[in-house]
Amino acid sequence: MYLITMAHLGEAQATIDQFGLEKLRPDLFKNETLVLLITGEGPFEAATKTALTIPMFEIKEIINLGIAGTLTEELKVGDFVPVRSIYLINDQKPQFRSFPSLQTGLDCLTSFERILDKNKAQILKGLGSIVDREAWGVAMAAKMASIPFRSYKMISDYAGTNNACELVKDEAYEFSLKLSEKIPSLISSETHHSKDLPLPGFYFTFTSSHRFKSIMGKLEVKLQKNQEDILSIAEIDKIISLEINPKEKSKILLEKLEHLLDPTKKILLDAQKNLIDEFNQVGLRIQTDPNWENPKAIISFEAKNDLEIEEKISSLKKISLNKFTKLMNGELNVE
Repeated sequence: MYLITMAHLGEAQATIDQFGLEKLRPDLFKNETLVLLITGEGPFEAATKTALTIPMFEIKEIINLGIAGTLTEELKVGDFVPVRSIYLINDQKPQFRSFPSLQTGLDCLTSFERILDKNKAQILKGLGSIVDREAWGVAMAAKMASIPFRSYKMISDYAGTNNACELVKDEAYEFSLKLSEKIPSLISSETHHSKDLPLPGFYFTFTSSHRFKSIMGKLEVKLQKNQEDILSIAEIDKIISLEINPKEKSKILLEKLEHLLDPTKKILLDAQKNLIDEFNQVGLRIQTDPNWENPKAIISFEAKNDLEIEEKISSLKKISLNKFTKLMNGELNVE
């Protein structure tokens, strides 16, 4: 079952009408496949309401849907955009934690207050493209519950406009209709591969099944090929012939598909493995940032006496971080 979250009843009304959702309480509606939650404004209120709703149903995915103000003139009222990352903004300042939504799209700022002042909107321009009031809270609840999450927004106004609220109220049902029209494609785009699972000889958990479908959908767009062709490129026949259990085969297949989607990631992972192996051979351990953002590495070792300490120090003097430094500087060919 999908959990759809929206901030206001006005933007959700057409969805309630067109999908025949049953009213469970003033802010909660459902049918056989959808649960619709009205979160209200504010990141913490949205987080609390979402977190309390999740245990009530068997939720397989959370989709935050609604209207947002634009911080850039490149977007027009009525544009429907995917959200890439969501940041929390308090007093025009970003907070410590952000959440991912989709691999591509625009960055969304969830603000504690409505942005009705041009100067405040100008300050936020460099931080994101759109601003809302609830997406960050919904994303946090989804993360805590380990449920897949994604967000899409329809541009309703230009952030910093004094009469934005009145304009949005006047067009509320029109936005509501347009949002409801998007829901079938959002759901089908994520589930149209489900008939192909499970693949013979493979074992997918709920999480790995969702990961497979998500990667496959992106590869179909990137490579302009169908699932059968993509699996052939990933050498699925060779994976099937391996004498390992179905779960391990699924893991290898997912890695190959991810490498097709992002070849650079494979280069980095291989380089990281080689670096770890080099250190392991001399009894040292190296830990690097998995996101390749922190330019520092943590090197450690174990010793039970002074002699072993001296040996490890001697090994440290022979080890070089040159390859790691080059990788952090963007030089992928470091052999």
